[in-house]
Amino acid sequence: MIDKKSEYLELPLPNEQNMLEDDCPRIVEAFRKVDAHAKTADERLDGVEGRADSLEIRASALETAQASTEGTLQSHAASLSSLATEKADATALAGEVQARTEAVSGEASARADAITAAVAAETQAREEAMTAHDASLSAHDALVKRITVGSLSPVIGICCVEDGGGSGLWFNIDAEGQPVSPPRSYFDYHPTYNALRRVLVDGQMMQEHHKFYYKAFEIASGPFAGRRGRCISPGQMDGFKPFPSFMKNGQEVDTWYCGTFQATDEGGSPKKLGSRPGKAPFVNVNFPTMQSYCRNRNVGGVDGFDMWNIYQAAEIQLLALIEAATPDSQAYYGRGRVDTSSAANVDATDVATASWRGHVGLWGNVWQMCAGLEISTSGTVKLWKNDGSKEWVDTGFVCPAYDGSNPAYMQTLKTGNGEGFDFEDIFFPATTTTSAAAGTIPDGFWGRNGSAGNVCYLGASWVDGVRAGLFACDLNDPASYATTNIGCRLAKM
Repeated sequence: MIDKKSEYLELPLPNEQNMLEDDCPRIVEAFRKVDAHAKTADERLDGVEGRADSLEIRASALETAQASTEGTLQSHAASLSSLATEKADATALAGEVQARTEAVSGEASARADAITAAVAAETQAREEAMTAHDASLSAHDALVKRITVGSLSPVIGICCVEDGGGSGLWFNIDAEGQPVSPPRSYFDYHPTYNALRRVLVDGQMMQEHHKFYYKAFEIASGPFAGRRGRCISPGQMDGFKPFPSFMKNGQEVDTWYCGTFQATDEGGSPKKLGSRPGKAPFVNVNFPTMQSYCRNRNVGGVDGFDMWNIYQAAEIQLLALIEAATPDSQAYYGRGRVDTSSAANVDATDVATASWRGHVGLWGNVWQMCAGLEISTSGTVKLWKNDGSKEWVDTGFVCPAYDGSNPAYMQTLKTGNGEGFDFEDIFFPATTTTSAAAGTIPDGFWGRNGSAGNVCYLGASWVDGVRAGLFACDLNDPASYATTNIGCRLAKM
């Protein structure tokens, strides 16, 4: 059998003499080689198809990336366009603001000039009217006119122009002791009164007091000549001194803090007193124990806490007296809890009627122990020195006595001073009377009693009625005494 492909298949060439049995194996071997070649071709084709798929995937990824890049470029182009627009708007707005600013400035300047001119004209007119009025009317009528006009000076004071009558006759005065009649709103804007504010100190509600200056003097001229006056000033002036409540160890301090409420039990070991609403007043311990509970707050970097003292209480009395122009605190500010049979929480509704500029329950509910004033065993008044050192000085003045049954009333106020003290730093009687109608201050005064030495309580309690008030004072009990209607008030300097 002759096979023309034998040459291609690299088989031995047949010849005519080949026999069939010789050709068959050669044909089988040829098919095997054909199959192997076909398999190799298939494998090569598969490889080519795989590379084609890979190229298609890469092409698709490139198309996606190109689309994303085009989107980003479009977004950036839009942002740049927006920024350009905003910049143009800002430039336009700046120009408009500049124009408005210049217009407002010009208008403000014109208004200021107009106000200055109006004030000058009003001042001149007032002075001319006052001069004409003084020249045409009697001295009394002229005085009334001046009182009505009043004074806007920040120096303001008080003078008792007449003793007795139940609560005396008191008048506001200026720095020279001349009568003035400020409106009630005057005190809301006065730097000393306006600075009083409620703050949180060591977790306790306190009233912040800012330093002011003070003088007590005999009035030299005018309708109140010969009477004693007490004036305050928010700034230093000739003849004025820092009020003693702003003295600590011989140095002036800018602020001190008074408990907003009567002292409350804040627990702890050792026990601490505080000033927080919604609680009963802490009572029924003796004076030294009460004072130690106040001082127990001075731990962990905290210092300056103590029982309030006579100079701090006197500051509040003075400021409230100047504002009201009467010592009748119940009539002017509120009755307080003074007509019942027990204490209430320190912020109860009736307790809170006895308040002055954020200080709640200054009279009524419970008596409040007060440091810095006591009566010696010989009956003389002892005071802490007014330099803030807390050193005692015996004034030598014998305290008016309590007869054991009839509460008295301050009739005249003690004046005079000595080394480390001045009676006009506080409110203390020179003489007393058991007749309420003859008193100059309507609050009760319970003077010295016995010879054991006595401590000071202020404000009166829930049962004292009309005798309770900002100036109520009890010097009838020794430091060892304790009962359910005597508490205290916290302070910090």
